Amino acid sequence: MQDDSSAEEIHCPRCDNSIRKKSCSIAFSLGLSIAALIMFIPAISLPILTFELGNAAQESTMLSALYYFFYDGYPELSLLLFLTTILAPFVQILVSILLYYPLSKNKKPKQMKTYFKILYNIRHWVMLDIYVIAVLVAYIKLSAISELLYGAGIVMFVFLMLFSFMLRYCFSATSLWKAYHDAH
Repeated sequence: MQDDSSAEEIHCPRCDNSIRKKSCSIAFSLGLSIAALIMFIPAISLPILTFELGNAAQESTMLSALYYFFYDGYPELSLLLFLTTILAPFVQILVSILLYYPLSKNKKPKQMKTYFKILYNIRHWVMLDIYVIAVLVAYIKLSAISELLYGAGIVMFVFLMLFSFMLRYCFSATSLWKAYHDAH
């Protein structure tokens, strides 16, 4: 198992701002990736909100939101939502596992350059936090006219968002390439 503790945090001697952060270990990043994968399916399939107006109630999941946007005349919004809240996070999680798992076993990933490029470029498309903010805004706006109940999906989605954010924070080119060159 690789230990990245050699990547110390470096500060500017003039302004004392951090120039290079202390990186997370490969094992920690692998653990985050696996935890995010575990949260992924429940986050997109379990109810996020239940909208109750009178005697009628409607549950909303990530997948149902895509469906409703698409069939209500907003296919572009549905596609954007799919790319930023389902496809990009799933690719980030999957590629992270494919990258960190061999490195945690002190082996070189076969497609290191490809994985690295994918992780580096996809980070701009993972926008789970924006979706959580949209759910909160909807909750605030709709709570005045109806009763809204949070579902288990929102808890899973928040955890998925946190794990995804931590994965982006832990991504360190220096520690990845050092682990790669130290591996067999």
